[in-house]
Amino acid sequence: MLDLKRRTKWTVTLCTALCSLFLAGAVFAADAPKTLKELVEGAKKETTLRAMWSSRSLSGSKGFSHIVGAMNKKYGTNIKPQFTPGPSMTKMIGRLTREKKAGQPASTDVLWNNSGGMLNATKTGLTRSMNWMAYLDRPMIKDEGFDPLAPGGIGLASASTLVGIMYNSDVVKGDDIPKSMNDVLHPKWKGKIASTPYAAGLREFATPTLLGREVMIDYAKKLSKHVGGLIRCGTVDRLTSGEFAMLVFSCGDQYVNQAKRDGLPLGYSVVNEAVVSHTRYGAVPVHSSAPNAAALFISYLHSKEGQKWMWEVNGFDFHLYPESHERKILADARARGAKVVVNSPQWLGSQKDYRKVRKEIEKILQKK
Repeated sequence: MLDLKRRTKWTVTLCTALCSLFLAGAVFAADAPKTLKELVEGAKKETTLRAMWSSRSLSGSKGFSHIVGAMNKKYGTNIKPQFTPGPSMTKMIGRLTREKKAGQPASTDVLWNNSGGMLNATKTGLTRSMNWMAYLDRPMIKDEGFDPLAPGGIGLASASTLVGIMYNSDVVKGDDIPKSMNDVLHPKWKGKIASTPYAAGLREFATPTLLGREVMIDYAKKLSKHVGGLIRCGTVDRLTSGEFAMLVFSCGDQYVNQAKRDGLPLGYSVVNEAVVSHTRYGAVPVHSSAPNAAALFISYLHSKEGQKWMWEVNGFDFHLYPESHERKILADARARGAKVVVNSPQWLGSQKDYRKVRKEIEKILQKK
């Protein structure tokens, strides 16, 4: 009886919290500009747009200044960019949450984050609900099972990166280029494979939607016998130097797309079994000092010019536009029969035991 009362109380508390969040979002949506014209007029009254994220995200200070300049030219605004190098996406969510609770202005007027960050934002009411689709100058292609809007309209998906295997193209050639997860388990690669300490790729493949826990726990144990070290996703120099032949798996293909333009010997392969498209979201903190300019910044990224710039400079674009390079790769993977998931806060929040299984796989890799 006591357990039932506790469960009932917990359920009521959860429902109350979710209802409060929904109502708060509804208020913000009502207050938000309803059209692009209204958004631009609001942005013209704001003088400075502040951003804080890592130097890798959207090319840091240089990229931010470029986007704001292009936005000013396109929409007739006169916004001054102010960039401060910041922490990881996860830590940025924590920082903004603390500032919100303390009643302080947000460190960044515009938030650039991943699905996990947006999932946390849905729980804390961290970002504003906006009329995002009304601000875009062209429609998106529909992707069944994926909604580009974060729940309650508190963020807008703006870019995609694909999980796969990064490899040194001077070392891995021809028939050695992996097409399947098991291709990397050949004895010749023992000790020459790197993985990540946070089990990138493996953790998503282990979800019930894709390959499942049992399959990926077994695979992680086999892979660990071939792993020679653990590195972060963007550490391309440890592959180009020849220290490792492959990274199994990389968080996304943007690192290779960027490096290949510089003539570095890197290749990328999405495997036949499964593909995860990681999503980057733009959002506006509720305590942003320039909410209109922030939303306009995100809207610009969806323009043809914005998407072209992201691909050429950052190595990713958004798969819901017809010209998207990532869209073509996903279409090829689907045609080969690969299971495909587009990571979103909705999808991530529906995956039972995701964190528990991720930690299991991390322990397997980290023991090695």
